[in-house]
Amino acid sequence: MHLNDTNLRGLVSSTRRAYDECAEVYVRSTGTLDLFPGLDHELDRFFDALPGRSVLDLGCGAGRDAEYLIGRGATVVAADLSEELLRYTRCRCAVAGAVLCDLMALPLAAGLFDGVWACASVVHLPSETHPHVFSEIHRVLAPGGVTAISLKEGNGEGWARSVRMPSPRWFSLRRPEAVMEELAAVGFVSAQVWPSGRGSWFVAEARKGLPAEPFVGIGPR
Repeated sequence: MHLNDTNLRGLVSSTRRAYDECAEVYVRSTGTLDLFPGLDHELDRFFDALPGRSVLDLGCGAGRDAEYLIGRGATVVAADLSEELLRYTRCRCAVAGAVLCDLMALPLAAGLFDGVWACASVVHLPSETHPHVFSEIHRVLAPGGVTAISLKEGNGEGWARSVRMPSPRWFSLRRPEAVMEELAAVGFVSAQVWPSGRGSWFVAEARKGLPAEPFVGIGPR
């Protein structure tokens, strides 16, 4: 499956339709931090690493994480594939902007953000597209900016249902070492992998380097 494939476009359309149609259910099942053990600590670690305060919440969902980061003092632009979820986010918290887009073609200028937070969004694209998504994240970050990308560890990918949403979604399971290699390949200069408090989920954190700064991979923790 390639970026211009009809199959990929169909996957993105199916994902958008699923979230739009199931938005109310999804908001109820994901809308509060207490449903996700350890997520507040991940948000705090991301926020504390920011060189500034401008953040792109890439795959904002119900606005849960945007609300938390705004509470910490960040200026957040929310982006999502689903217009319905963006509507919930705009009602929930004072985001600086709301962008309807998919992760592979961000309609945003280069170097805009000090941080890109991508919680459980990249996981819903085929693994072979992830390097392109990582490149887009790298592009919109300012030098020295940081990203945190949560993914699910394992092998294989395909359509699956979860307890949080009735419609099937695509899940790509990833090996942390491969993710670190892909982040390095698109220009990130440091990366580390943190386990989450949620089963096999992990968080890959990386930074956009300054000119001539070498990549240093810290490895899984």
